[in-house]
Amino acid sequence: MKGLIVIFLLFSFLNSWGEEKLLDKVVMVVNGKPVLKSEIEVAKEWYGVKSDKEAAEKLIDQIILYQAAEKVGIFASPTEVNNALMRMAKMNRLRNLKEFKEKFEEKGLVFSLFKDLIKREITISKFVHIYIKRNLFEGIHEGKAVNMRKIRLIYLNKNKPGFKEKYELLKKLIHEKPFEELAKDYSDDPVTAEKGGLLGDIKKGELVKELDDPIWDHKVGDVFEVSTDKGVYFLKIEKEEKKIIHQQPTGEEVNKKLEKEVDLYLKKLRENAVVEFIDKSLEGS
Repeated sequence: MKGLIVIFLLFSFLNSWGEEKLLDKVVMVVNGKPVLKSEIEVAKEWYGVKSDKEAAEKLIDQIILYQAAEKVGIFASPTEVNNALMRMAKMNRLRNLKEFKEKFEEKGLVFSLFKDLIKREITISKFVHIYIKRNLFEGIHEGKAVNMRKIRLIYLNKNKPGFKEKYELLKKLIHEKPFEELAKDYSDDPVTAEKGGLLGDIKKGELVKELDDPIWDHKVGDVFEVSTDKGVYFLKIEKEEKKIIHQQPTGEEVNKKLEKEVDLYLKKLRENAVVEFIDKSLEGS
């Protein structure tokens, strides 16, 4: 996503909100997630755009990247979200989150929707760091050795048509056919599916707890499943080894290369995304 938002940048849109109250309604659905009119308004201010279409475009990119991060178990904790909001409050000379929330509500905007937006931004930032940037710049050493496990996964979306049939079929085939082949044929996560389910090298604590715990409770070579509210994961622990943590390069050239890589991911995700425009004026953004 071009111009990925850096969470800790000072933003100045608090003073620019109009007094008009928003009539909330669903304006589009992105991969099953309803998006409200009020979310478009918040996105316009956050991203600094005036057009509803531009805001919708940025929200679509944000949502599908966030969903990709969720599928591989990367998340933002409530503490991370609250800390980011508190920093923003202080930057805007507000004493606490209560004042920050009141500032939103008195202008007719829904604070919980803004909080969700920030949660997605933090999650995407972690996704880029853990999943994309590490793979892109692998080989530059920082000097600290940690235990890493190479993980492959197959993700099945419980809300997708044919889930039960696909799940039962995979249960039968998971120990009969190569995991990589099954991931390419059946996984609902297009990014990892293309790589035979390869998530990459993960250290303990990097993924959401419901995936992190079983990954480190099982032994190398195990293939097992984990069920969540949204889907079922078939996981394979391919190997474990002590690795040097890779230093993350910085600089304009590196940022351009990373931005290009994120754009390629987005293009791939867009090809598999299902976006329904309830408000037709947003279509073709």
